[in-house]
Amino acid sequence: MNDLAHLFSPSRTITKRTFFLLCLGQGIVALALWTFATSPVVPKPLDIFRALGELGRTPDFFTDLATSTWLACQSVAITFVVSLLIVYAAVLPFFRPLAQIVSKSRFLSLVGLSFMFTLAVSGGHELKVSLLVFGMTVFYVTSLLDVVDSIPRHEFHHARTLGLSEWGVVREVVVLGRIDQAFELLRQNFAIAWMMLTLVEGISRAEGGIGALLLNQNKHLRLDSVFAIQLTIFAIGIVLDALLGLLRRFFFPYSVLTKVVR
Repeated sequence: MNDLAHLFSPSRTITKRTFFLLCLGQGIVALALWTFATSPVVPKPLDIFRALGELGRTPDFFTDLATSTWLACQSVAITFVVSLLIVYAAVLPFFRPLAQIVSKSRFLSLVGLSFMFTLAVSGGHELKVSLLVFGMTVFYVTSLLDVVDSIPRHEFHHARTLGLSEWGVVREVVVLGRIDQAFELLRQNFAIAWMMLTLVEGISRAEGGIGALLLNQNKHLRLDSVFAIQLTIFAIGIVLDALLGLLRRFFFPYSVLTKVVR
């Protein structure tokens, strides 16, 4: 009874086994509600898995998946480099307005900017990459600026007492000292690129992609295929997110140790 009471008490910790059982039980309930209590318009789980099998037998399905995955990964890599350059340059007062302008640009709509990007780039692939990079960079820069602004002043003073120059302080405290947080924020912003795939691949369908396939199925109201593609996108996104988490543990193991100590 005490264990059951803990589940409905705030700020209680539970074991991994209890958490797994909770997820399993709630998943079963959700699946049952989906099967028996939803609208007849919404496809049932069996219909969705059947549609997924049919999609898997088409020759272009896995090619579209690979195309979309490569597009997202390429955009994330460019975003990482561009955003770090903007934020690290902001340690100089001259470049701080630029960083703030990029950060505030997150309120702009891609629908209105797509025409400008079309004129600025040379092809459909470059257009999709530029839209994804813009969509991620404005949020990524905002998060990185918050990380830099939250660095305690005593870390800068400590670095100066070690005889480092001002550029050395920036290198040790801002760049190397927060690179693990920058990678974790990149992992979180990757979901933005993955979510935007349907938008950008709908603007330029020349290369195909899972987003273009999803829009084609939605246009013909093949809802079972739409749900099957959505579940595929959802599953691949979770896998890629976990992969980025493993890469963070591999390259920056001290970040995990710090979290455990705290």
